[in-house]
Amino acid sequence: MNSSSSFCHTIILITGLLFCVSAETRGCACCSDQGTHSVKPNEPLSGYMLEQINGMQFASAAQLFLVDGPDLEEQVKGLASTSESYVISAVTERKQWRLTFRTEHGKSGELILALPSTVAKFAVDIQNGETNAAGRPLLYKEWRLEGRATGNEMFKEGFAAPARYALIFQGRGNACDNADDFTHWRLEISGKKAAYAFFGELASARPEHADQRKLVHDATRPLSMRAR
Repeated sequence: MNSSSSFCHTIILITGLLFCVSAETRGCACCSDQGTHSVKPNEPLSGYMLEQINGMQFASAAQLFLVDGPDLEEQVKGLASTSESYVISAVTERKQWRLTFRTEHGKSGELILALPSTVAKFAVDIQNGETNAAGRPLLYKEWRLEGRATGNEMFKEGFAAPARYALIFQGRGNACDNADDFTHWRLEISGKKAAYAFFGELASARPEHADQRKLVHDATRPLSMRAR
């Protein structure tokens, strides 16, 4: 083999190795690592993030958050009609979200949430053995959005004074920002005359996430518990 041919083969080999390394790097760009604990409290709400969030779809059922013990009046302020469950629908507009809640008895009201400029992101390996198909830990993830809120009808009395909201999306996934990783939501309203929270599921979550997590959970349970 002459020197020219040897040189060409060397170039081809190096190019192939670089391609493999590059492909592996791209493949692991979203990989989650054991022990991850990432807290980003003030990330700009970029166009990509907004697109992801607007792609989330609320399931139709919502619940009012209550704890055992205190009377309802001590836990809920500024909400004229309470119910065991609510039907919720959401509409996305350019600078705000509109969430309509309807009680079992037909009472309704709308919460209007002003679009914030930042989002808080949280991702952590809770080290419970749950992994994705690649064997990487499934991170517990939150996206938290906060801003000014207003409301009408059954919510109206709570907004006689300024109030704010915190909308929290919860899920499991890898290190990348994917809307369909998120399975649940929580909405908190707080102010001088308002204090209550709702929670529910997201219809846009990837269904295979739940199936995959169940398989891993079942496989890691002690044998003595699997037959129960």
